[in-house]
Amino acid sequence: MRPAIVSAARALTPTVTQYWLTHQDGDAPLPAAVPGQHVTLRVGPRVKTFTVVAADEDGYELAVRTRERGGQRDHVSPRLHVGARVRVGEPGGRFTAENPAPFSHFLAAGVGVNPILALLESGRVRDWRLVYVDRGAAEFPFLDRLHALAAAQNGTVVVFDTAAHGRPDWTAVVTGIPTGATLGVCGPPAMVAQVRAAVELVPGTRSLATDGPSAGSAGDVPASVEVECAKTGVTFEFGQNQPLLDALQSNGVPVPSSCRQGICGTCEVQVHDGRIDHRDEVLTDQEKDESRYMIPCVSKSIGERLVLNV
Repeated sequence: MRPAIVSAARALTPTVTQYWLTHQDGDAPLPAAVPGQHVTLRVGPRVKTFTVVAADEDGYELAVRTRERGGQRDHVSPRLHVGARVRVGEPGGRFTAENPAPFSHFLAAGVGVNPILALLESGRVRDWRLVYVDRGAAEFPFLDRLHALAAAQNGTVVVFDTAAHGRPDWTAVVTGIPTGATLGVCGPPAMVAQVRAAVELVPGTRSLATDGPSAGSAGDVPASVEVECAKTGVTFEFGQNQPLLDALQSNGVPVPSSCRQGICGTCEVQVHDGRIDHRDEVLTDQEKDESRYMIPCVSKSIGERLVLNV
């Protein structure tokens, strides 16, 4: 990994911050990157992968969800600030500004819009439609850039606020996409899996391209799990063909929820014992490795027994 420095930062929304990375004086330039590629940053003890929104010979533009909840817990190291010295890995990824697919439709959730923005800013796509999902009217970074691109490229941006309207019916969304279209999909694995299932279910042929892992990639999950809720004293068994969040609520364990797509983090619960297949866009890579928390609307248990501090 090469050394770099955070040269500038700007808040885009209450939970998304824009950063610019450059090489340090006397060091070699950062590896050349194509907008839309991923780069891995080591920030203090944390390692996390982000999308390059834009790149030039001076460095990279990133947009990072920096959510703070529960006192000192946050989801990007507080060391990531102007002047911070970090280390950067080699860029990689297929969903980039050079992707040759003939896209006509895009579906994005949360900061999954970043690689789509990079592709649109390449100027290689026209007559497109983007469905952009996030939670809260103030939580949509880059809307000004997207609307400007839509005006120049005969595009359409449809904003879907899950706080106001609940989660989208992806089957209905896919049904409205013409047969033969190519979809670019970026978001948390659970959302990508739902869209993929809708594409397979809806009559007609549509191509789907994504750079994200498919849900379930972290390991095989058992068909059923025994869940013990340490605080409430409730123990139940449920089939993992339904969300754990639904099972908790139906068994009388009160867990607040909102987006139900692994974007907002409202339903986060503490894990006392168990291994988790994390499918959310909320926890950091380090937090997923530690598995002390999980997002039960999308994530699943890898073991047959799970103890939660709820």
